[in-house]
Amino acid sequence: MRVRWEFRASKGLAMAMLVAMAAYACGGSDGSGDATATTPATTGVPSTGNQATSTSAAPAAGTGGESSSPDPTAPPTAFTYKVAIFSNPTTDNPWAYFDTEPDVWNQYTLGGTLPALYGSAFPTFTVVPGLAADVEPPQGTAAGDRWVIDVRMQPGAEWSDGTPITAHDVAFTFNAVKDLQMGGNWLASLPVARPDDPQTEEDEAYDGLISVEALDDHTVRYTWSARPGLAQWQFGAAQAPIFPKSYWGPYVEAADAAGDLYAVSGVAAPSGGPMIYDRREPGAFVRTEANHDVFGRGDVLTSYSTGGVTSEGAASWEVGDTSGEVLARWTQGPHAAATIYSVYDTQDAAVLGLRDGEVDFMLNPLGLQRGLQATVIEAGDLNVISNASNGFRYVAFNTRRFPGCEPSFRQAIACIIDKEFMARNVLQGVATPLDSLIPPGNTYWANPDVFVWCDGLSMEERVSTAVQMLKDAGWTWEVEPQWDADNQDVIPQGEGLRGPDGTEVEPMELLAPGPGYDPLRATYSLFVADWASDLGIPLRAQPTGFSVIVDKVFGPVDWDMYMLGWATTILPDHLADFFETRNDSATTGGLNIPGYSNPEYDRMARELKSATDLEEAAAIVREMDGIIARDVPYIVLFDTPILEAYRNTLAYPATTVLDGLQGFGGLPGSVNLAD
Repeated sequence: MRVRWEFRASKGLAMAMLVAMAAYACGGSDGSGDATATTPATTGVPSTGNQATSTSAAPAAGTGGESSSPDPTAPPTAFTYKVAIFSNPTTDNPWAYFDTEPDVWNQYTLGGTLPALYGSAFPTFTVVPGLAADVEPPQGTAAGDRWVIDVRMQPGAEWSDGTPITAHDVAFTFNAVKDLQMGGNWLASLPVARPDDPQTEEDEAYDGLISVEALDDHTVRYTWSARPGLAQWQFGAAQAPIFPKSYWGPYVEAADAAGDLYAVSGVAAPSGGPMIYDRREPGAFVRTEANHDVFGRGDVLTSYSTGGVTSEGAASWEVGDTSGEVLARWTQGPHAAATIYSVYDTQDAAVLGLRDGEVDFMLNPLGLQRGLQATVIEAGDLNVISNASNGFRYVAFNTRRFPGCEPSFRQAIACIIDKEFMARNVLQGVATPLDSLIPPGNTYWANPDVFVWCDGLSMEERVSTAVQMLKDAGWTWEVEPQWDADNQDVIPQGEGLRGPDGTEVEPMELLAPGPGYDPLRATYSLFVADWASDLGIPLRAQPTGFSVIVDKVFGPVDWDMYMLGWATTILPDHLADFFETRNDSATTGGLNIPGYSNPEYDRMARELKSATDLEEAAAIVREMDGIIARDVPYIVLFDTPILEAYRNTLAYPATTVLDGLQGFGGLPGSVNLAD
């Protein structure tokens, strides 16, 4: 799993866009302008490509939006793809993006530069070959007490500086991650095996990758401590990014720690994806250039509603069931000569830039605000589309310290938050209340029956239940909160709240994005703080810059609560990465930012990572989802449909896709000019 912050990780950071663009999910032909919010059913079912065959047969005729194959050696069409973003990318170093800087703004700008052996096809998310010659990820074989997987690579692929992309680059990437003990999304992308430390009582051993080695220039051997599951292999290491050893090798060798490597600018680094990172002016813009020598340029791809995908050209193959209707057929790009990401101060300013013709598309992990939709439509030359989201916005608690360490405290706040009221009355139907860590758009994995604290209760019932929950756990007040039926409010509010051991609750902060970034969460945070105050919890909503929140909660654990969002991947192994003890962000640099620790949950996380069967994995996911819903290190709040607008002079392979075009970074390696 690779998720990404922002909102939305995921891990981020997430990787679906990065790998798909760098592999075969790029091209440009038809942009339908479909404004429906439907998503093909197959996008919720993670295919492992187990029906894959190599083929040179052409896809079925009558596909619609068909484009011819240009000469792969020809330069791209001379147009610039102008994109608005409304938060400043914080790094140009792709290693750092996968670890300490996993926000969506970095992914948007860096995502098109790195290749991978396999990727996620647009728009079905089917696992398809990138630089691998094996059409589906090989299953491997047992080798004594270990498990070995050999993958053959396509010959002829090159970095943008003309250096061949080889198995030595794949092995180099793994060894750099292992030797420098990189964290964040690297823990999922390349899950390094962990031996037990005999100096401690706890067993820290963790199954994973022991080594990655180049048997020759075009054969990679992965050696595992045990047979890897779907999350570790097909949706993990098989889709991990590959870095050029020829460029990054000296920097890795000179680094004493990962931070030394992260301090190096990636502007001059060769690209193996459709885009080359050209220039960054912090606070102003990022520019990427077309890599018109990228492997696979000119191949024609076709995606089907049944999940199948075919490729015609230099690399011809067929993956999955191709009996369904054609969703998209396009020619692999890049087609644009360059992409410029212009930084705007706020979403409103970015929308005005879109309306006024300064940019052609706005990248927005939150989706276009409905209040701004009329502004866009008035322009007349913009198409508006809507898609289901594969992410969620949430409140997190610091469980390492009081009072967030007390489950009853977290549960009482979960009880007092009326998500239906917020979505219907306050956010005026723009948001959809959520309870599960798997968004409903991810249909195969979604859990509609997850446990919900105080589900369906009135506000009076919520207050009385939350107060009783705290009392039962040993909390006390100097002034106990009471519901006043005449005023339909809490009068008096609680005062002098103390924990079960008598510790007084000190003033607390809820960090949340301000209204210029996300008015929905800015508003939501005020209500959460107000409801908490009713219970006697001195909580203050603190509007804070997005990057400031990320830096604060990923750094020293000096925070109480925050409100952000994640973009997740089709296989929801983020349930392991977000809450497994070994992923504590404060100790290992992982994505368990609350510091949640539960030995039984850790056991299930290991089972999820090692599961090789989809139904088995789904059962584990639902059980883990239920535990988090009851323990609430996170309170999942809501999501919104992804509304997007683009200039009608552009064409995309398709516009109906889970998480919208922004989930694939706006497809800079695919976008083309409309006919």
